[in-house]
Amino acid sequence: MGGLYKDRAFRSFDPEALLGVVHESHIEHRLLGVGEVEIRVRNRIGPLLAVDAADYGCAVYAQGTVHPRALTIALAPTRRGKVFTGGRVLPTDALQVYAEGAAIDYVTTDGAAWRTVTVRREVLQAHALRRVGREVALPSSGCTQLEAGDLLADHVAAEIERGHEVAAAEGPDAIEVQACDQALLDALAEALADGRATPEPRGARTRRRIMETVESVARLGAQSAEIDAAALSRLCAASERLVEHAMRQGVGMPPKRWLTMARFNRVYAELVNPRNTRSVTDIALHWGFNHLGRFASNYRAVFGESPSDTVARVRGEPGRARVSACREPQAA
Repeated sequence: MGGLYKDRAFRSFDPEALLGVVHESHIEHRLLGVGEVEIRVRNRIGPLLAVDAADYGCAVYAQGTVHPRALTIALAPTRRGKVFTGGRVLPTDALQVYAEGAAIDYVTTDGAAWRTVTVRREVLQAHALRRVGREVALPSSGCTQLEAGDLLADHVAAEIERGHEVAAAEGPDAIEVQACDQALLDALAEALADGRATPEPRGARTRRRIMETVESVARLGAQSAEIDAAALSRLCAASERLVEHAMRQGVGMPPKRWLTMARFNRVYAELVNPRNTRSVTDIALHWGFNHLGRFASNYRAVFGESPSDTVARVRGEPGRARVSACREPQAA
């Protein structure tokens, strides 16, 4: 690995640029609310590992896959915002270890932080042998969540931050960068060695099943706008109350709002596709927005620009400036 460092601030939604928020990953993002978009992403590639930090000043849904040939270790160090993963809130003292190429998904609220370290399995195990005298338990597939305790988790987060500060300095010294990597590996080895596997909370599997069903409904185009609570309950094979509770517990919002925001993001994805040939009206109708005036107003509230402004921006037409999004969308 080299010594690359990038620090980017996003004031408008750019899902293409956010695909690599985690090193060598492919993670798609969707907006989940209205208001100012504020996302800061810092990426550092060091000699032994890659370290990524994302700070979300808005609610997003992110899903995809992690590095295909290295482990990804994730944590959510801030107590101001929440990160939901796998149908539950990720505690600030927990570490998630993703095996090579594992699926990843998370939901953030305003004020959430997401930190990841990408490191090859053999590098981490060799360091653990030196630091704690034994190899640490690592998943061969999927994700394992460990309760590391506040002190150890805070130590990992602090070493991540220190490494970014060193890398951001003018002409960082290679020896100092390597020392940061070693200190972070020390913190990780100690946290993983002492961490206890966290059992799934009661109802987590049911919540995931319901969330997956609701997400599959979100891909149905106009049909998803016509599905009421009773129909969604039947599709989820659960009571309306359980569906509502599962979504609020698993992603922090009710199913109807999740579906509405998914449809807005589908429209946006089509409009920013340079190969798109369909009109704004055709795309809006396809995704179930039949009241076009209301759709345009709500779209602006979510993305900070009108649908026609999005199209013009993608085409490179001058004079199309974004505006701040600040209103809640009305019922679609």
